Amino acid sequence: MEHTFKDFGNDILLVEGLLEPSLCQHIIEIAECCQFSKSGILINVVDTDVRNGGILALNDEEGSLQGSTNQLLLNKIKVIQQLLFKHYGIKFPHAEVCSILRYLPGQNYKRHVDNLLLTSRFVELANGIPTRDISIVGYLNDDFEGGETFFDRQNTKVKPQTGSVLVFPAYYTHPHQALPVIRGKKYAFTSWLFH
Repeated sequence: MEHTFKDFGNDILLVEGLLEPSLCQHIIEIAECCQFSKSGILINVVDTDVRNGGILALNDEEGSLQGSTNQLLLNKIKVIQQLLFKHYGIKFPHAEVCSILRYLPGQNYKRHVDNLLLTSRFVELANGIPTRDISIVGYLNDDFEGGETFFDRQNTKVKPQTGSVLVFPAYYTHPHQALPVIRGKKYAFTSWLFH
């Protein structure tokens, strides 16, 4: 199946309709049966002034419900890996385990970049943490108000669409924020690609 993407410019792409709406609803139902944790801003650092939504870190445990959900999402991400190679001629063969995000009214994630997980890159390298190159944000629903992804440097606001996946560089060039949800619940999934 050929997937199309909307190019917002500045290397911000939206792959439209990558996940079927019924699959998105199924993933939301699975996630709601699990325990969401407070979202961190760095590894083992929670700051609710910066990020106050919930997160469900999936796993790659074969045979588990969370592992199966993760594998399902990673299979969809393979389409993005192929699109990126076709678009840029660069392979990003590795993907991180996915997480499911949930934002309730008033919750958001303030301006940040995605490729810094600890206090320094040197510490990350010493701990064997790969550099995130590409950010993946998949929208699992759109029946809420607010919650757009905003890139201030690029002056680009992306409205979530069920089943669509936002793709952009994880670097300092693309600071972004998940704007506050005004009404309803926002569900999304995240992963990152690296080489």
